[in-house]
Amino acid sequence: MPYMRILWLSNAILSDSDSCCSGTWLGAMAHSLVATGAVQLCNIAVGKVKTPTRLDSGPIRQWIVPESGPSRDGLPPAQIVAGIIKAVEDFSPDLVHIWGTESYWGLLTARNIIQQPALLETQGLKFAIAKVFHGGLSFHEQMSCIGLKEIIRRSTIYQARRRFEAWGVFEKEMIAHHHYVAVQTEWVEAQIKAINKESKTLHTNFILRQPFYDAVPWQFTENQRIFCSASYASPFKGLHVAVRTIAQLKKRFPNIELRIAGAHQRKGIRQNGYIRWVNRQIINLDVERHVCWLGSLSANTIVEEMTSAAAMLIPTYIENGCTSMQEAMMVGTPIVASCAGGLPSVARDEESVLFSSTGDEVMCAHQLERLLTDQVLAERLSHNARFIALVRNNPETVVKNQLEIYQQVIAGAGC
Repeated sequence: MPYMRILWLSNAILSDSDSCCSGTWLGAMAHSLVATGAVQLCNIAVGKVKTPTRLDSGPIRQWIVPESGPSRDGLPPAQIVAGIIKAVEDFSPDLVHIWGTESYWGLLTARNIIQQPALLETQGLKFAIAKVFHGGLSFHEQMSCIGLKEIIRRSTIYQARRRFEAWGVFEKEMIAHHHYVAVQTEWVEAQIKAINKESKTLHTNFILRQPFYDAVPWQFTENQRIFCSASYASPFKGLHVAVRTIAQLKKRFPNIELRIAGAHQRKGIRQNGYIRWVNRQIINLDVERHVCWLGSLSANTIVEEMTSAAAMLIPTYIENGCTSMQEAMMVGTPIVASCAGGLPSVARDEESVLFSSTGDEVMCAHQLERLLTDQVLAERLSHNARFIALVRNNPETVVKNQLEIYQQVIAGAGC
C-alpha cells in the first residue's frame, strides 16, 4: 500500500533533543509513525523565526513559521498565512492533522484556506478552562497576584481569563466546521458533541517518551516526597492547592516535601505574579522548608523524581488527558488527583488513583495521608495504574490506531 502523506499543524517543534515543555509526546508519536513506513510526515510549527524556515527533524520535513498574536479574525498576518499555504502546497498532503484548538491552525481548515481533508485533535479547550481559570482564588487573592509585569503586559488573571474566553469563539468555530475530531476522553467528547452533534469523534491515545517505558517500576518508600508538575504558571493548575495541602500535612508528617517541576521561578520583574503570590503563601503557611522548586526537568529526571516519590499530586481545576498523569501511571507512582475534566477517563477512583474534589486541600491531604501510611493501598494503586498504562500507551497499539484513523478520514473525505 502506498504511504500516506500526513501534514501536522502543531505548536511543537520536533527535534531529537528531549523537550522539557508541553507537547512532549508529539515527538515520540511522529517518529513512531514514520518508522512504520506507512507515513511520510511534514510538521509546521510556530517558533522564534522572522520568516518561514525549513528545519527538518530526521526524515520528517518541518517548517517553522514566525510567532504572531491573533488578529480580530483569529489568523496571523497575511504573509504568514501565505508562507503556510506555500509549504502545504509543496508537500501536497493526503490529510492535515491539526493538533489542538489553542492556536489558529484549525481556522485554516475550517475556513477552507487549506482545503485538504482534515482531522482536528482536541487537547485543552480554552473556552472550558476560562470558567475555572482563577483556580478558586478570591477577588482579593487575584488582586494580590498583580505586579508590574502584569500591569505592563496586561496579563492579570482577569485579563488572561478574558483572552481565553475570547479565543473560545474561534475554538467553537473550529469544532463546528470539522467533521472528524480526535478525542482522548469522554469529557472532551462531551464538549465536542455539545457544539457539533454531527461530528465523528475518533478515540486516540498517545505514546510517552521512552524513559517512562524503560523506568524501573515504582516501589513503596517511607520517604515523604510528593511530586507535582505543572507545565505553566496559571491558577487553574492548582499549585496553591498543593501548597495548602502540604500545610495540612506538615504536623503529621514533619519531613514531608512538595517537589514542584516546571520553569516557574524567575528573577525580578520576569517573575509571574501568580507564582510570586504562591511564594508568599509558602511563607505565610510556614512551609518554606517543605517546598522545593525543581525547574524544568528532562524525561529521565522526571522518572527519577517519580520513582523516588511517595506519591504524585495533581491538584488541577481542569484537564483533558493529562500527560504527566499518564507518565506517572506508567512508572507506577501512586497518584492523588482532582476529579476534574477528563481525568476520570484516565484512571478509576480507588482502583488506579485516589480522586479529590477540586480546590479541596483537606481532601487532598486526606488522600495523600492514606498513601503515606497504607503500603497495601499504595502498592495496589501502583500495580493497577501501571497495568492500565502498559495497555493504553503501548506504542504499537497507539500507532496502529492512529494509522487506521488516518485511513478512515482519507477514505471518508473521498466519498
